[in-house]
Amino acid sequence: NPLTGALAEITRIGGGEVRANWALDAPVAAWADDQPTGALGFGFVDVTDSVTMKKTVRIRNYDNTKRTYKVTPTFRFANDEANGAVAVSAPSSVEVKPGKGRDSTFEVSITIDGSKLRGNSMNSGSTAGSGASLTLNEYDGYLVLDDGKDELNIPWHVLPRKAAKVVPSTTSLAPGSFPQVIGLDNQGVGAAQNDAYALIAQSPDIPSGPQGGQEPTPDIRAVGINTFPVPAGFCSGSASFIWTFAINTWERQEHLLPVSHQVWLDTNQDDEADYVVLNRDASGPSTISDGRQLSWVLNLKTNTLSAFFFAEHSMNTGNTVLYICGEQIGMNASNLLATNVDMAVVAQDFYYGGEGDEIDGLTVTPLGERFFGMPADLAGNEENPDGLPIYDFGPFPGNTPELGLMLVTNGDRGTGARGGATKDTEALLFGMPGAIIVTP
Repeated sequence: NPLTGALAEITRIGGGEVRANWALDAPVAAWADDQPTGALGFGFVDVTDSVTMKKTVRIRNYDNTKRTYKVTPTFRFANDEANGAVAVSAPSSVEVKPGKGRDSTFEVSITIDGSKLRGNSMNSGSTAGSGASLTLNEYDGYLVLDDGKDELNIPWHVLPRKAAKVVPSTTSLAPGSFPQVIGLDNQGVGAAQNDAYALIAQSPDIPSGPQGGQEPTPDIRAVGINTFPVPAGFCSGSASFIWTFAINTWERQEHLLPVSHQVWLDTNQDDEADYVVLNRDASGPSTISDGRQLSWVLNLKTNTLSAFFFAEHSMNTGNTVLYICGEQIGMNASNLLATNVDMAVVAQDFYYGGEGDEIDGLTVTPLGERFFGMPADLAGNEENPDGLPIYDFGPFPGNTPELGLMLVTNGDRGTGARGGATKDTEALLFGMPGAIIVTP
């Protein structure tokens, strides 16, 4: 930053100006051996304990004399190095003989201590437009190769996330034993931020669109709902409720922006949808200039929009939760438990469009959920035998029979705790006897 002197955010670093004549005159070149790029990209990784990743660097000497380079791994940000979560190792020196076919290679490894990682600062909602949040979680630097005459700088970077890994004592619900208490064992170093939803629908894994085919297929795995009564002054001047819709997909989304999750609501059951709840950019439902995703409600009768909440999505996750206030769909505490609502859930690609995935034929009622869970959050490597009490209030008249409970383990808890869990454990499904639960 020319004003503050601070290093630019990683998101603002480009390839720079290409000096073709300098490149042609360079006596030595180095690149990642597995892919011909000049940087070592270790990618995104959920870290539940510690992990070591390796890449090979290839060096080619175009000069006519042997060269010996001193190899020094460096960090771009001093606070990342002081944090101690990521260690980079490489040989202290490498010798490069001249001549075609006489390349030298050496191995670079990074070891990540998950317990030292910062909590996740990124999400697709409130911090989605913040490059600083990405910089806080990403670790990067350079391998400096110096022979006293010429210097090579090979960038390296990795995006690790401190992740939870929750293992339940059972995934089967036992009628007649409610409240049923299910033990939870967090075997990851990240906090398990647990939220429970009544499981109302599942969908099988469908084939993805072909690579490069411009036909991505967002694919729903499970849908859950929950209702929270709120006092006057929270949503409006009257007592009301917050209705939440949790959608888990088979594939993760790095950012929520390209995926359009839609919940279609027919509040008077006349076979025509009255409202649609959907995630869209904060700049509006048809633009992407802001980057932050909101939970919008579109009134299909008046063609008006409202949004009270950010969409919940911790980035690199298949979990999305959309929050709305009852007033946004013409309801409040006075008609809670009095209105069956027909519902369909759709997942589409926002950019290319297409059919996507759809679940319809559902009927639900705010606060009429049969299954209710009160999960405890778990610190890293914490086991709680009473972690998930589940209550069964019986089927609500007119509602589609529920399948069980969905536990989201990467709920958003605010700054520095935006959620992180492994792909296979970020949405755990608990089923009734006879229910076939789809698993990753």
